[in-house]
Amino acid sequence: MRTGKYGHRLTRSTYALPNKTPSSYDNRSNYSPRQWETDGWVYEDEDHTRYSDAFCAQQRDEALINFDLNMEFFSQIPPADFEAALTKMLQKNKQLRPVSDLKDWTGDGGLYVMVFDEYRQVYVGQSGNIRARIKKHWSGTKAFDRLLCGSPEESVLSIDSFRCLDTTRIFAARTTRVDVLERRILSTLPKEYVLNRVNGGRPDGLRLMLLGLETNRRRLLPECLPSIET
Repeated sequence: MRTGKYGHRLTRSTYALPNKTPSSYDNRSNYSPRQWETDGWVYEDEDHTRYSDAFCAQQRDEALINFDLNMEFFSQIPPADFEAALTKMLQKNKQLRPVSDLKDWTGDGGLYVMVFDEYRQVYVGQSGNIRARIKKHWSGTKAFDRLLCGSPEESVLSIDSFRCLDTTRIFAARTTRVDVLERRILSTLPKEYVLNRVNGGRPDGLRLMLLGLETNRRRLLPECLPSIET
C-alpha cells in the first residue's frame, strides 16, 4: 500500500483530522426556519455546506476522547482470551480459510474476517470483490463528521480508521450465503472483540429504516469497563 497522510498504522496524531466538507448535505426544506438557525453555529455559511471552526474543534476533541477510551478498552482484553475466542469461532466456521495473498481473491465475492491482534479486535464484512473491499478499508478513512457513532463514551472505532499494518490476519470464505454466515460468526464472538457497528447482514426494507436502533455501542468509561469472558 502506498503511504498516504494517514500512514500504515492507526495513530492518534493522524486520527480525526478536521474536514470542513460534510459527508452529506441537509435539505433546507426538511427544517423549520428556527431549526435551521439553531444549527447555524455548526456551519460557516448560510446554506450549511461548510463546517465552522467551532464545530470542527468540538468534533475533533470528542473524537480524540473516544479514541483514548477505545485504546484503554482494548488494553483491558487479555490476548489469550481473545485468541481462544477467535480459535473457537474458526472451529465452528470451517468455511473460513486463511488469506495469504489478497491477489487470490481478486473479483471473488463472499465473506471476510480482518483480525487486529494488537487491539484484540476483529471485523466481519462481506463484498462482491473481497480484495478490493479490504484495500478500500486500508486506503480510505471514516468521514470526519461520522467518526462518532453515539457519544464519545460509547462509540466503537470505525473499521476504516485502522490501517493496513494494523491488520495481522485475514480469513475469508467464498459463499453466496454471506448474510447467514456473517450473522453466525458475529453471534459466536463476544461483542467486546468486534468492531462492527451494526449487526450482520445487508440492511434493507424496515431494517434499513430502524438501523440506528441496533447500533452496537460500548461502555467505555474506565469505571464501566466490563469483565470480559469468553
